[in-house]
Amino acid sequence: MPRWRDWLGINRSTLAVLVVVGGLGLSEELWRNFLSVYLNVKTGDVGRAVGYMGVYAFFANLAEGFGYVLGGRFAHRLGARAALAISAIPMAAGFALLLWTQQPWAIVLGALLLTNWEPLSVPATFEVVGAEVAANRRTIAFAVQSIQKRLPKVLGPLIGGFAFAVGYWVNLSLAVAVLGAAVLTQAVLLRKMKARPDPDPSPARSVLRQIPPELKQLLSAEILLRWGDWFVRDFAALYVVAVLGRSPAEYGMLASLTAFTALATYIPVGKLVDRSKSPKPFIGLTFALFALFPFSLVLLPKTGLPVMAALVAAFVLNGLREIGEPARKAAITTGMPAEIRARAVGWYWGLRSVCFCPAPLAAWWLWERVGPEAAFLTGGTIGMIGTVWFLLRVRLK
Repeated sequence: MPRWRDWLGINRSTLAVLVVVGGLGLSEELWRNFLSVYLNVKTGDVGRAVGYMGVYAFFANLAEGFGYVLGGRFAHRLGARAALAISAIPMAAGFALLLWTQQPWAIVLGALLLTNWEPLSVPATFEVVGAEVAANRRTIAFAVQSIQKRLPKVLGPLIGGFAFAVGYWVNLSLAVAVLGAAVLTQAVLLRKMKARPDPDPSPARSVLRQIPPELKQLLSAEILLRWGDWFVRDFAALYVVAVLGRSPAEYGMLASLTAFTALATYIPVGKLVDRSKSPKPFIGLTFALFALFPFSLVLLPKTGLPVMAALVAAFVLNGLREIGEPARKAAITTGMPAEIRARAVGWYWGLRSVCFCPAPLAAWWLWERVGPEAAFLTGGTIGMIGTVWFLLRVRLK
């Protein structure tokens, strides 16, 4: 109904974005959550699987950094419609490689390709929200997008975990089928979107200079926070399955629980942020919860609780960390000058990814030399430093 569409910041253009985010996201989530587990099966060695995951995460972040910049360029020069269509191409190439061979190197390369759809699409989503949604509806619009992004994270691990138990090919085939359906639906909806006329030809140096100082401060705090996060992110599944002895299906349920918890916060918090004077308290809470997850993953199972109960508590905490994400995205969208928004968002996310891409390699080194707990606790400590930096240094309107 028109009233609800307006209240949620939904229009024809943002609906097309929701199809891209939901469809391609589900295709990725059916498979990616079990990448480290599958590598462990193929290599027969937890240490080698951790090594492959460290290399994968390093190159994934590096590729994402360039992908965000390219996505910003595509959205700026070609318009959001073309940029969203282009974002499906690397995922299709990744699945083609995974269907061709199951060698560990090919699995890593295929995963790098199929996860790179998001950086190519993110600047376009910011451009759509910034251009098509009123300023007092942007946080809720990003909240709706976040829900659409998290729904695949709820369904994907659950479906993927049981499909993985049946066989690798079942899991992969489901993911390919969802990608095909998303691309077809996207093609129909994207015809309704307008192309961007006469893009601003400003060089990259000029774009970087025009990013407001408060957003540059936010970027520096985020880099620290994400450094800590990447000490645990792609290693959590391997830790739960190979170290704590839980099954892939159980890990799938934990990952879904994280996404469901995040999903439940988006609408109420999004409306609260739209009515508040500053998004900083909400973003600060997100920073703190990001930093606490690695500590909870290591320490809660040692408290005497049943392991699964402790993991449920840790992964619920992990879901709550998304409380301030729509507020952060709305602050960035509103703070960027409209004429450079897509490119500036691409550079913001791109610089962030390139700066923290060594973190997974450092985590791998710590896992091998000291142990997984040392890697996770180090990541949590770095995240706390980033949180303190944000609270003390970042000023947001």
